[in-house]
Amino acid sequence: MGLVIQSVSTSTEVVNGRRITTRKIIENGQERTEVEEDGQLKSIKINGREQLKC
Repeated sequence: MGLVIQSVSTSTEVVNGRRITTRKIIENGQERTEVEEDGQLKSIKINGREQLKC
């Protein structure tokens, strides 16, 4: 197996009573941004491009 390098930064803020958590994950040169609202995943971006959420 190869070496996996991962960096994770998380920020949480409350907007109009809703808790918004943004998680930025950089893994092997690929950047993924996940946004959760009140614990539910709302969006995923990989390298800046919106991904379909199933």
